[in-house]
Amino acid sequence: MISVKEAITSILDNSISLGTHHIHITKASDSYLSSNIYSTINLPLFRQSAMDGFAVCQYNGDSYKIIGEIQAGDSKDIALKKGEGVRIFTGARVPKDADIVIMKEYVEESGDEILLQKKISQKTNIRIPGELIKEGDLALKKGTLLNSAALGFLSGLGVDKVTVSQKPRVAILVTGNELEKAGTPLTEGKIYDSNSIMLQMLLKKAGVTIVDCFNVEDTQAASTSIVKEVLEAYDFIIASGGISVGDYDLMRNAFHINGVDEKFYKINQRPGKPIYFGKKDNTLVFGLPGNPAACFINYQAYVLPALQLAMGKITDTLFKTATLEDAITNTTKRSLFLRAEVKGSSVKIFKNQNSAMLQSLVNANALVYISEKTTQIEKGEEVRYLEILQ
Repeated sequence: MISVKEAITSILDNSISLGTHHIHITKASDSYLSSNIYSTINLPLFRQSAMDGFAVCQYNGDSYKIIGEIQAGDSKDIALKKGEGVRIFTGARVPKDADIVIMKEYVEESGDEILLQKKISQKTNIRIPGELIKEGDLALKKGTLLNSAALGFLSGLGVDKVTVSQKPRVAILVTGNELEKAGTPLTEGKIYDSNSIMLQMLLKKAGVTIVDCFNVEDTQAASTSIVKEVLEAYDFIIASGGISVGDYDLMRNAFHINGVDEKFYKINQRPGKPIYFGKKDNTLVFGLPGNPAACFINYQAYVLPALQLAMGKITDTLFKTATLEDAITNTTKRSLFLRAEVKGSSVKIFKNQNSAMLQSLVNANALVYISEKTTQIEKGEEVRYLEILQ
């Protein structure tokens, strides 16, 4: 049995690379950039109005003659004299002679003239070329997650294709003859399966698009056969249940029979001590506990970082810090992952920490990590936590 720190180190040391591909930005959502992107243009390209109003050539008077109109997308450049201006709209090209855009709310219109109703501030309301980003500047760095804002930003720079890391193919192996799918009647001795749907949704949230789920009979032959099959076709294997020490916990042996190199088995932590991690060629193999909350927590702590590394994320540290709202005592001599809620710079630990109860995770956004060497943390002290992605 190893420590949490040793387990994380082992996973980071055994990360896999899935290669890259060049794809259109509309297909790149939730992917990670595999190289830096530099801007090939100034943004904006030209002097641009920041609002609807009037672009004027200033003088000492309070009235201006309006001699034209410029809409967004117009390429015309109207020459202005002192005391003249044009009606202009947000995003439109500002005439070279204009030195300020006056908000329409600041003026009274009368025919082709405007009369100032408020004192003009020093703010010009004109965006200068390269104000947002200059040609040659770093736009997005390698390892950036391409969310909707990032993709919109790249499109605004004229980028239509990006090079990103490939996404992994993931197989979920669900063990347990006692499991039934939700929506079917339960017979004596059966329970509903929650882990498979939970893992599928977590993987989808992480940006994984190829996820297949397999139900495995509690026999050594069936376990060994399905492991052999998925090792040949998937980059990640996540087994739910079947890795403890019961007579029908058969997945660990199935991994061994199929040549998986075991990196560790069991972590000195609560919840979720029985966890398996191994590797065969370029495939990572995880065995998670069957208890739903323990399965969820071990996914967040170990599987998710491995997935994100394979997908191209660059991480300096997995943990963030916050101030504890209430004191914690740890007498277990194990590391703890405690369900919690972070608000601002403080964190509140939930009372219910049962390893089988997913309900206590519904409102959680963090897992507070307490080392096995720590026995007491006082209110107001700093603790480390993992941010939950769900």
